[in-house]
Amino acid sequence: MITEVLGHSSIRVTTNIYTFVRLDSQRSAFDRVGDALRGDGNGSDDDDSAAGVLVVV
Repeated sequence: MITEVLGHSSIRVTTNIYTFVRLDSQRSAFDRVGDALRGDGNGSDDDDSAAGVLVVV
């Protein structure tokens, strides 16, 4: 259904796109956790970034 709504030619196209987005978001989240554990953060508790958020409409 999602493939059809998004106009992709196949489910493979859809899964390739969203798998990449998810892996990229996971990598970003792991990097942020590593930074926090090392104390390499920016010193702010505010996080306005959208990393790790996948929105499918």
